[in-house]
Amino acid sequence: MRSGLMFRDRDFSISAPTVFGRDTLCADFEIKRIIERMAGKDMNIEQAVNSALFNPLSDVEDILYRQRVLKDCLEHPQQVRELYALVSQSEHFQAELVKGMRTDPQIEDTITDAITILRTQMEHLKLTRDMVLKNASLFVSEGFTELAKMLKAQLPDRFFSDVAAQLKEFRDRDGMLVGVSLGSGLQGVNYTLLRKKVELFRRPSNSGTYTVNSQDQAARTDMRQRRERAANDCAAPLARAAEGIWHFFTLLCGELAFYVGCLNLYDALTGLGMTVCMPTPLPPDSTQREWSGLFDISLALLKNEKVGTNRLERHDKRLYIITGANQGGKSTFLRSFGQAQLMTQCGMFTSGDSFVAPVRLNIFSHFRKEEDSDMNHGKFDEELTRLDRITDRLTKDSLIIFNEAFAATNEREGSEICRQVIRALVESGVEVFTVTHLYSYAASELDNPEAVFLRAERLENGERTFRIVPGEPFVTAFGEDLYKKIFKV
Repeated sequence: MRSGLMFRDRDFSISAPTVFGRDTLCADFEIKRIIERMAGKDMNIEQAVNSALFNPLSDVEDILYRQRVLKDCLEHPQQVRELYALVSQSEHFQAELVKGMRTDPQIEDTITDAITILRTQMEHLKLTRDMVLKNASLFVSEGFTELAKMLKAQLPDRFFSDVAAQLKEFRDRDGMLVGVSLGSGLQGVNYTLLRKKVELFRRPSNSGTYTVNSQDQAARTDMRQRRERAANDCAAPLARAAEGIWHFFTLLCGELAFYVGCLNLYDALTGLGMTVCMPTPLPPDSTQREWSGLFDISLALLKNEKVGTNRLERHDKRLYIITGANQGGKSTFLRSFGQAQLMTQCGMFTSGDSFVAPVRLNIFSHFRKEEDSDMNHGKFDEELTRLDRITDRLTKDSLIIFNEAFAATNEREGSEICRQVIRALVESGVEVFTVTHLYSYAASELDNPEAVFLRAERLENGERTFRIVPGEPFVTAFGEDLYKKIFKV
């Protein structure tokens, strides 16, 4: 059985390896605070969200498939939360049962353990089926409707009654009915465990019985081995059945955990009066971008209040250069954009009123870091080392987000390195967003038809609005404004 709430044609794993640079993306875009708000103290949600965010989808239809399921969840949050509570409780209980199984069981012990687990699983499976079918008419997404169809088709009432009857028969303590054939030298072969209610032949009136002496250890061992030979063919299927059902619950629990995490974040943001939207994903070969109302989700959660938003008119370029006043909101803007790109590519909503973006085959960030704590490398060496690891993995239709790259060297050298590196990336089909204080570099791109220039807004009196607006670079970053503000000059 497949749950199918995250993918149409494959399973979702909360323990799947994440992309290269996961920790860097998480730190640069301040994703940790977002995940913490989504998860609360639920480890299942934390793992599911981590797996989804840091395994970005690159197929537009896969993203839309998840979006449709998420829309169902947003429209019926109570039913989804109740289903998750039931499934997660069931998955946890089954995990505890599995932990309690014997570490080195005999064949009969394996059967006993599997029967115990299966009986519990049948109870939980029926409760899950009933809850899904009860709410089936509310949901319209393919993910939920196919889940309901699958459970209805594969788990009719007769299935549960048949399984219950067979498990009851397995648990009967009045002995085992074994079929056996005589082989060479009158040795028993083809041992088969038979159902006791199946009468294969009528016992002759002159047939006898034999009871093993309780003191005859060799005979008792022989009888146990004969029972195990008969039961062996049943032990493995029973264990596989129990494992398969537990796997289904684990999958469904992980998938529902992701959507409950989305519900938690949705409630937190809308509770602050911030708007969210379902983004419009475009194919990787597209260059179209536009958004409205974009904001830094992590900042909103930290301040626990509404924060400023940004708008971008439609552009079809591969290079975005952001300049402007110090402490004007440029890094905050980059974080909001990085968050929205990752959230888009995992099938989530994003911040703002609208967000249109192409999916990217790889997403990287390259933010300025502090100097090496062991003093083995300076900032510039450290930058080049990190960039080298990224370029080894860059492909066409990737995205890289720079924040003050190559600022650790002087203006002239930094600008030239920045120009050569970023032009090579753009010419290779990589999309680049870069915040820079290197005026010489920014000015050198003014004639580049692939470049879009944005600037941190500064009013004439020096006040920062923390909005990013269209604008070419200034020679100064207006550090004097901050000096006057801090020292009250």
